[in-house]
Amino acid sequence: MRSGARVARIGLAGLVALCAAALLTRAFRAVDLRATLRAVLDVGPLAPLALVPFIASMALDAAGMRLLLRPLGRSVSLGRMLPIRIATEALHATAPAGFVVADSATASLLDTQCGVPVEEGAVLAVARKWLVMRSHAAYIGLGAACGAAVLTSVSVRFLGGGWLPWAVCASSVMPLSLSLGLGTGFRGRPALGGLHAAVARLPWRALQERVSRWRDGAVAVDAHLARIGAARSITWLAATSFFACWLLEALETALIVRLVGGPLDLTIAMAAEVGISLVRSIGNVAPAGLGVQEASYVTVLPAMGVHADTAAAFMLLKRAKELVWIAIGYSLLGAMRRSGSEVGPCARAGELVKI
Repeated sequence: MRSGARVARIGLAGLVALCAAALLTRAFRAVDLRATLRAVLDVGPLAPLALVPFIASMALDAAGMRLLLRPLGRSVSLGRMLPIRIATEALHATAPAGFVVADSATASLLDTQCGVPVEEGAVLAVARKWLVMRSHAAYIGLGAACGAAVLTSVSVRFLGGGWLPWAVCASSVMPLSLSLGLGTGFRGRPALGGLHAAVARLPWRALQERVSRWRDGAVAVDAHLARIGAARSITWLAATSFFACWLLEALETALIVRLVGGPLDLTIAMAAEVGISLVRSIGNVAPAGLGVQEASYVTVLPAMGVHADTAAAFMLLKRAKELVWIAIGYSLLGAMRRSGSEVGPCARAGELVKI
Protein backbone atom coordinates (compact mmCIF):
# COMPACT_ATOMS: atom_id res chain seq x y z
CA MET A 1 0.00 0.00 0.00
CA ARG A 2 2.85 2.38 0.82
CA SER A 3 4.46 1.60 -2.53
CA GLY A 4 1.18 2.31 -4.31
CA ALA A 5 0.75 5.60 -2.48
CA ARG A 6 4.29 6.61 -3.39
CA VAL A 7 3.67 5.78 -7.06
CA ALA A 8 0.46 7.86 -6.92
CA ARG A 9 2.31 10.83 -5.43
CA ILE A 10 5.05 10.60 -8.06
CA GLY A 11 2.40 10.33 -10.78
CA LEU A 12 0.60 13.40 -9.43
CA ALA A 13 3.88 15.32 -9.28
CA GLY A 14 4.60 14.34 -12.88
CA LEU A 15 1.14 15.46 -14.00
CA VAL A 16 1.56 18.79 -12.22
CA ALA A 17 4.97 19.25 -13.89
CA LEU A 18 3.51 18.53 -17.35
CA CYS A 19 0.62 20.94 -16.81
CA ALA A 20 3.03 23.58 -15.53
CA ALA A 21 5.26 23.15 -18.59
CA ALA A 22 2.25 23.52 -20.90
CA LEU A 23 1.09 26.66 -19.12
CA LEU A 24 4.57 28.17 -19.14
CA THR A 25 4.95 27.49 -22.87
CA ARG A 26 1.59 29.08 -23.58
CA ALA A 27 2.27 32.08 -21.34
CA PHE A 28 5.65 32.96 -22.88
CA ARG A 29 4.81 32.07 -26.48
CA ALA A 30 4.28 35.69 -27.60
CA VAL A 31 7.16 37.10 -25.54
CA ASP A 32 10.46 38.44 -26.89
CA LEU A 33 12.91 36.67 -24.56
CA ARG A 34 15.78 39.05 -25.39
CA ALA A 35 13.71 42.10 -24.50
CA THR A 36 12.48 40.34 -21.37
CA LEU A 37 15.98 39.47 -20.17
CA ARG A 38 17.18 42.98 -21.00
CA ALA A 39 14.40 44.45 -18.85
CA VAL A 40 15.39 42.17 -15.94
CA LEU A 41 19.11 42.98 -16.27
CA ASP A 42 18.39 46.72 -16.46
CA VAL A 43 16.98 46.58 -12.92
CA GLY A 44 20.58 46.24 -11.72
CA PRO A 45 21.33 47.43 -8.17
CA LEU A 46 17.66 48.27 -7.57
CA ALA A 47 16.71 44.56 -7.64
CA PRO A 48 16.94 44.14 -3.82
CA LEU A 49 14.00 46.55 -3.51
CA ALA A 50 11.79 43.70 -4.71
CA LEU A 51 12.59 41.88 -1.46
CA VAL A 52 11.30 44.64 0.82
CA PRO A 53 7.49 44.22 0.60
CA PHE A 54 7.74 40.53 1.48
CA ILE A 55 9.66 41.04 4.72
CA ALA A 56 7.25 43.85 5.65
CA SER A 57 4.32 41.53 4.95
CA MET A 58 5.84 38.72 7.02
CA ALA A 59 6.48 41.13 9.89
CA LEU A 60 2.84 42.26 9.86
CA ASP A 61 1.66 38.64 9.63
CA ALA A 62 3.88 37.67 12.56
CA ALA A 63 2.58 40.67 14.54
CA GLY A 64 -1.00 39.50 13.92
CA MET A 65 -0.13 36.01 15.13
CA ARG A 66 1.49 37.43 18.27
CA LEU A 67 -1.71 39.34 18.99
CA LEU A 68 -3.82 36.18 18.69
CA LEU A 69 -1.64 34.40 21.25
CA ARG A 70 -2.28 37.03 23.91
CA PRO A 71 -5.78 35.83 24.90
CA LEU A 72 -4.22 32.41 25.50
CA GLY A 73 -1.79 33.96 27.97
CA ARG A 74 1.21 33.55 25.64
CA SER A 75 3.71 36.27 24.86
CA VAL A 76 6.06 35.67 21.94
CA SER A 77 8.49 38.34 20.77
CA LEU A 78 8.53 39.48 17.15
CA GLY A 79 12.18 38.43 17.00
CA ARG A 80 11.13 34.81 17.62
CA MET A 81 7.90 34.81 15.61
CA LEU A 82 9.26 36.38 12.42
CA PRO A 83 11.89 33.68 11.63
CA ILE A 84 9.26 30.99 12.23
CA ARG A 85 6.87 32.77 9.88
CA ILE A 86 9.50 33.11 7.12
CA ALA A 87 10.58 29.47 7.48
CA THR A 88 7.04 28.10 7.33
CA GLU A 89 6.18 30.34 4.38
CA ALA A 90 8.97 28.59 2.49
CA LEU A 91 7.22 25.28 3.20
CA HIS A 92 3.90 26.78 2.16
CA ALA A 93 5.36 27.93 -1.15
CA THR A 94 7.16 24.73 -2.11
CA ALA A 95 5.03 21.82 -0.89
CA PRO A 96 1.87 20.79 -2.76
CA ALA A 97 -1.09 22.07 -0.72
CA GLY A 98 1.62 23.47 1.52
CA PHE A 99 -0.67 25.30 3.94
CA VAL A 100 -1.25 22.02 5.80
CA VAL A 101 2.49 21.42 6.11
CA ALA A 102 3.12 25.04 7.10
CA ASP A 103 0.46 25.02 9.84
CA SER A 104 1.83 21.79 11.33
CA ALA A 105 5.36 23.16 11.22
CA THR A 106 4.26 26.43 12.83
CA ALA A 107 2.66 24.60 15.76
CA SER A 108 5.78 22.47 16.23
CA LEU A 109 8.18 25.41 16.03
CA LEU A 110 6.13 27.50 18.45
CA ASP A 111 6.31 24.59 20.87
CA THR A 112 10.07 24.02 20.60
CA GLN A 113 11.17 27.63 20.11
CA CYS A 114 8.69 29.60 22.20
CA GLY A 115 7.16 27.16 24.68
CA VAL A 116 3.66 27.39 23.18
CA PRO A 117 1.96 23.97 23.44
CA VAL A 118 1.20 22.29 20.11
CA GLU A 119 -2.56 22.34 20.72
CA GLU A 120 -2.44 26.12 21.22
CA GLY A 121 -0.35 26.44 18.07
CA ALA A 122 -3.07 24.54 16.21
CA VAL A 123 -5.70 26.90 17.64
CA LEU A 124 -3.57 29.82 16.47
CA ALA A 125 -3.53 28.38 12.93
CA VAL A 126 -7.35 28.21 12.92
CA ALA A 127 -7.65 31.74 14.32
CA ARG A 128 -5.23 33.10 11.74
CA LYS A 129 -7.16 31.50 8.88
CA TRP A 130 -10.42 32.85 10.29
CA LEU A 131 -9.11 36.42 10.13
CA VAL A 132 -6.95 36.07 7.00
CA MET A 133 -9.98 34.95 5.00
CA ARG A 134 -12.07 37.77 6.45
CA SER A 135 -9.43 40.30 5.46
CA HIS A 136 -9.02 38.65 2.04
CA ALA A 137 -12.73 39.14 1.36
CA ALA A 138 -12.41 42.83 2.26
CA TYR A 139 -9.29 43.14 0.07
CA ILE A 140 -11.04 41.58 -2.93
CA GLY A 141 -13.96 43.97 -2.50
CA LEU A 142 -11.63 46.98 -2.22
CA GLY A 143 -9.56 45.83 -5.20
CA ALA A 144 -12.66 45.32 -7.35
CA ALA A 145 -13.86 48.82 -6.43
CA CYS A 146 -10.50 50.56 -6.97
CA GLY A 147 -9.75 48.65 -10.15
CA ALA A 148 -13.32 48.69 -11.52
CA ALA A 149 -12.42 50.86 -14.52
CA VAL A 150 -9.44 48.67 -15.46
CA LEU A 151 -11.36 45.43 -14.94
CA THR A 152 -14.32 46.76 -16.95
CA SER A 153 -12.03 47.72 -19.83
CA VAL A 154 -10.45 44.27 -19.85
CA SER A 155 -13.87 42.63 -19.59
CA VAL A 156 -15.35 44.58 -22.51
CA ARG A 157 -12.27 44.01 -24.65
CA PHE A 158 -11.76 40.29 -24.08
CA LEU A 159 -14.96 38.92 -22.53
CA GLY A 160 -17.65 40.75 -24.49
CA GLY A 161 -19.22 42.57 -21.53
CA GLY A 162 -18.49 44.66 -18.47
CA TRP A 163 -19.29 41.98 -15.90
CA LEU A 164 -15.75 41.13 -14.70
CA PRO A 165 -15.64 43.62 -11.76
CA TRP A 166 -18.90 42.17 -10.45
CA ALA A 167 -17.60 38.61 -10.83
CA VAL A 168 -14.39 39.51 -8.98
CA CYS A 169 -16.38 41.20 -6.21
CA ALA A 170 -18.67 38.16 -5.97
CA SER A 171 -15.62 35.92 -5.53
CA SER A 172 -15.10 37.54 -2.12
CA VAL A 173 -18.12 35.55 -0.91
CA MET A 174 -16.02 32.38 -0.84
CA PRO A 175 -13.38 33.48 1.71
CA LEU A 176 -16.03 35.37 3.68
CA SER A 177 -18.21 32.26 3.92
CA LEU A 178 -15.28 30.13 5.01
CA SER A 179 -14.39 32.73 7.63
CA LEU A 180 -17.94 32.78 8.96
CA GLY A 181 -17.94 28.99 9.13
CA LEU A 182 -14.69 28.93 11.10
CA GLY A 183 -15.99 31.71 13.32
CA THR A 184 -18.52 29.44 15.05
CA GLY A 185 -16.05 28.36 17.71
CA PHE A 186 -14.88 31.93 18.26
CA ARG A 187 -18.43 33.01 19.07
CA GLY A 188 -18.50 30.78 22.14
CA ARG A 189 -20.32 27.86 20.56
CA PRO A 190 -18.72 24.49 21.36
CA ALA A 191 -17.74 23.58 17.80
CA LEU A 192 -15.49 20.60 18.58
CA GLY A 193 -17.50 19.67 21.64
CA GLY A 194 -20.67 19.50 19.55
CA LEU A 195 -18.90 17.42 16.91
CA HIS A 196 -17.60 15.11 19.63
CA ALA A 197 -21.10 14.67 21.08
CA ALA A 198 -22.56 13.91 17.64
CA VAL A 199 -19.91 11.28 16.89
CA ALA A 200 -20.29 9.75 20.36
CA ARG A 201 -23.97 9.06 19.63
CA LEU A 202 -23.14 6.82 16.67
CA PRO A 203 -23.92 3.10 17.35
CA TRP A 204 -20.33 1.85 17.23
CA ARG A 205 -18.84 1.00 20.60
CA ALA A 206 -15.23 1.04 19.39
CA LEU A 207 -15.73 4.50 17.91
CA GLN A 208 -17.46 5.70 21.09
CA GLU A 209 -14.54 4.51 23.20
CA ARG A 210 -12.07 6.23 20.91
CA VAL A 211 -13.83 9.59 20.81
CA SER A 212 -14.38 9.52 24.56
CA ARG A 213 -10.62 9.98 24.93
CA TRP A 214 -10.83 13.14 22.84
CA ARG A 215 -13.46 14.83 25.00
CA ASP A 216 -11.11 16.78 27.27
CA GLY A 217 -9.05 17.93 24.32
CA ALA A 218 -12.16 19.06 22.43
CA VAL A 219 -13.41 21.02 25.45
CA ALA A 220 -9.97 22.65 25.87
CA VAL A 221 -9.80 23.67 22.21
CA ASP A 222 -13.31 25.14 22.33
CA ALA A 223 -12.29 27.14 25.40
CA HIS A 224 -9.20 28.50 23.59
CA LEU A 225 -11.29 29.48 20.57
CA ALA A 226 -13.84 31.25 22.77
CA ARG A 227 -11.10 33.19 24.61
CA ILE A 228 -9.68 34.47 21.32
CA GLY A 229 -13.14 35.37 20.01
CA ALA A 230 -13.98 37.25 23.20
CA ALA A 231 -10.93 39.51 22.77
CA ARG A 232 -12.64 41.69 20.18
CA SER A 233 -10.11 44.53 20.11
CA ILE A 234 -7.24 42.07 19.64
CA THR A 235 -8.96 40.16 16.83
CA TRP A 236 -9.74 43.39 14.99
CA LEU A 237 -6.12 44.55 15.33
CA ALA A 238 -4.92 41.18 14.05
CA ALA A 239 -7.38 41.33 11.14
CA THR A 240 -6.05 44.79 10.30
CA SER A 241 -2.51 43.41 10.23
CA PHE A 242 -3.55 40.63 7.86
CA PHE A 243 -5.44 43.11 5.67
CA ALA A 244 -2.28 45.22 5.44
CA CYS A 245 -0.44 42.09 4.27
CA TRP A 246 -2.83 41.82 1.32
CA LEU A 247 -2.29 45.50 0.48
CA LEU A 248 1.46 44.92 0.54
CA GLU A 249 0.98 42.16 -2.02
CA ALA A 250 -0.50 44.71 -4.43
CA LEU A 251 2.26 47.20 -3.56
CA GLU A 252 4.86 44.52 -4.34
CA THR A 253 3.28 43.91 -7.75
CA ALA A 254 3.27 47.65 -8.53
CA LEU A 255 6.90 47.98 -7.40
CA ILE A 256 8.20 45.02 -9.44
CA VAL A 257 6.30 46.18 -12.55
CA ARG A 258 7.97 49.58 -12.16
CA LEU A 259 11.43 48.05 -11.66
CA VAL A 260 11.20 46.23 -14.99
CA GLY A 261 10.11 49.36 -16.86
CA GLY A 262 6.33 49.38 -16.46
CA PRO A 263 4.11 52.06 -14.92
CA LEU A 264 3.95 52.59 -11.15
CA ASP A 265 0.20 52.15 -10.87
CA LEU A 266 -1.29 50.68 -7.69
CA THR A 267 -4.74 50.56 -9.30
CA ILE A 268 -3.52 48.22 -12.05
CA ALA A 269 -1.65 46.15 -9.45
CA MET A 270 -4.72 45.74 -7.24
CA ALA A 271 -6.95 44.95 -10.21
CA ALA A 272 -4.48 42.33 -11.43
CA GLU A 273 -4.09 40.74 -7.99
CA VAL A 274 -7.80 40.45 -7.23
CA GLY A 275 -8.49 39.44 -10.83
CA ILE A 276 -6.31 36.35 -10.57
CA SER A 277 -6.76 35.63 -6.85
CA LEU A 278 -9.24 32.79 -7.40
CA VAL A 279 -7.12 31.19 -10.14
CA ARG A 280 -4.02 31.47 -7.95
CA SER A 281 -5.74 29.83 -4.98
CA ILE A 282 -6.64 26.88 -7.19
CA GLY A 283 -3.09 26.82 -8.52
CA ASN A 284 -1.66 26.41 -5.03
CA VAL A 285 -2.11 22.65 -5.49
CA ALA A 286 1.12 22.93 -7.49
CA PRO A 287 4.27 24.00 -5.62
CA ALA A 288 4.31 27.82 -5.59
CA GLY A 289 1.51 27.75 -8.18
CA LEU A 290 4.16 26.94 -10.80
CA GLY A 291 2.87 27.61 -14.30
CA VAL A 292 -0.50 28.88 -13.13
CA GLN A 293 0.83 32.17 -11.78
CA GLU A 294 3.01 32.77 -14.84
CA ALA A 295 0.11 32.18 -17.22
CA SER A 296 -2.15 34.41 -15.13
CA TYR A 297 0.17 37.41 -14.85
CA VAL A 298 1.49 37.22 -18.43
CA THR A 299 -2.12 37.16 -19.65
CA VAL A 300 -3.75 39.66 -17.27
CA LEU A 301 -1.08 42.38 -17.12
CA PRO A 302 -0.88 42.90 -20.91
CA ALA A 303 -4.68 43.03 -20.99
CA MET A 304 -4.38 45.97 -18.57
CA GLY A 305 -1.94 47.85 -20.79
CA VAL A 306 1.40 46.49 -19.57
CA HIS A 307 3.65 45.38 -22.44
CA ALA A 308 3.93 41.59 -22.80
CA ASP A 309 7.72 41.67 -22.46
CA THR A 310 7.42 43.80 -19.31
CA ALA A 311 4.87 41.35 -17.89
CA ALA A 312 7.25 38.45 -18.56
CA ALA A 313 10.15 40.36 -16.98
CA PHE A 314 7.91 41.07 -13.99
CA MET A 315 7.24 37.35 -13.60
CA LEU A 316 10.93 36.46 -13.79
CA LEU A 317 11.89 39.04 -11.16
CA LYS A 318 8.97 37.99 -8.96
CA ARG A 319 10.06 34.35 -9.13
CA ALA A 320 13.66 35.33 -8.39
CA LYS A 321 12.44 37.21 -5.32
CA GLU A 322 10.50 34.15 -4.20
CA LEU A 323 13.54 31.90 -4.64
CA VAL A 324 15.63 34.22 -2.45
CA TRP A 325 13.07 34.16 0.36
CA ILE A 326 12.55 30.40 0.01
CA ALA A 327 16.30 29.90 0.37
CA ILE A 328 16.32 32.15 3.45
CA GLY A 329 13.32 30.30 4.88
CA TYR A 330 14.93 26.89 4.47
CA SER A 331 18.16 28.21 5.95
CA LEU A 332 16.24 29.33 9.04
CA LEU A 333 14.45 25.98 9.18
CA GLY A 334 17.78 24.16 8.89
CA ALA A 335 19.26 26.24 11.70
CA MET A 336 16.32 25.33 13.94
CA ARG A 337 16.72 21.65 13.13
CA ARG A 338 20.46 21.72 13.76
CA SER A 339 19.82 23.21 17.17
CA GLY A 340 17.70 20.17 17.96
CA SER A 341 14.54 22.22 18.36
CA GLU A 342 12.62 21.18 15.24
CA VAL A 343 10.94 17.79 15.17
CA GLY A 344 7.72 16.03 14.14
CA PRO A 345 5.58 17.87 11.60
CA CYS A 346 8.47 19.78 10.08
CA ALA A 347 10.38 16.59 9.46
CA ARG A 348 7.36 15.22 7.60
CA ALA A 349 7.09 18.53 5.80
CA GLY A 350 10.65 18.08 4.54
CA GLU A 351 9.75 14.69 3.14
CA LEU A 352 6.77 16.16 1.30
CA VAL A 353 8.91 18.89 -0.20
CA LYS A 354 11.44 16.32 -1.47
CA ILE A 355 8.63 14.53 -3.28
